[in-house]
Amino acid sequence: MLWPEAVHYISQPSSIVSAWRLPLPLMNQQDARSHWQVFSVEAIPTKTNLAPLDIVMADIMATFGDAGPPLVLDAGCGLGVVSRFVYSKGFSVIGVDINQPAVEHARQSSAALTRASDAPSGKKLEFFCNDILSSAFPSIVAGAFDGVICQLVISIVGPGHDRPALLANLYTALRPGGYLYLSASGVSDDINQSYAELYRSDLEITKEMHTYVSRDDQGRGLFVTHHFTAEELSQLLLNAGFIDLRIDKKRETSSRRKTQSAYFFYCYARKPVGTPS
Repeated sequence: MLWPEAVHYISQPSSIVSAWRLPLPLMNQQDARSHWQVFSVEAIPTKTNLAPLDIVMADIMATFGDAGPPLVLDAGCGLGVVSRFVYSKGFSVIGVDINQPAVEHARQSSAALTRASDAPSGKKLEFFCNDILSSAFPSIVAGAFDGVICQLVISIVGPGHDRPALLANLYTALRPGGYLYLSASGVSDDINQSYAELYRSDLEITKEMHTYVSRDDQGRGLFVTHHFTAEELSQLLLNAGFIDLRIDKKRETSSRRKTQSAYFFYCYARKPVGTPS
């Protein structure tokens, strides 16, 4: 199984500032990736509902598990919560994120876990700083991964043209027949009036329907979030080349608005078996 060759480490500047906050009219003109590089570790959003991962983990293990621990890419791993969960279920995991302090936090938080279980199981858990949206993302070796997990990243990765680029890189990272798990925020104005108001009030800033500025408790802009429809996600995945699509829609507590409801999509797809790596 590819392991050391699967990722080439890309270093990032060690000088990191606290969570960036921009004047709202400027947010749509900024490079989202540059901002996520310097985003405060404490402010990185993390979704804790990991139950939807059971479906894709079962598929990956059933298809590729006979040869040893399947290799999974956690794209946009943040603090490594999902990576550690998947690792605990018998997988080798590479977590990749653009935020260097988040990667360091993930490494430190995982050190005891890997020391305790790596040797007898053959599993690996490692974290690297890399830009999953870059055209240089083939620093992740094409076709190296049995599965790819991408938790909510597509909702906050940047402007609309960045979403197909993200999916193209994830597709490339998968081996033929490999599995994709993708979660995304869903359009929620029919169950949460505050979202309807945000979509409307922020349209002048974001220039895109169902896209708004996520703010802190003082109303300062943190990052831009896009809420998808099922049809929108389906078309993006099909255009990227994925097959066997399954999209589940669930009503849950909002990631940042803990007292409010929102819709989330959990997408399962596969790279065609006959596709060259």
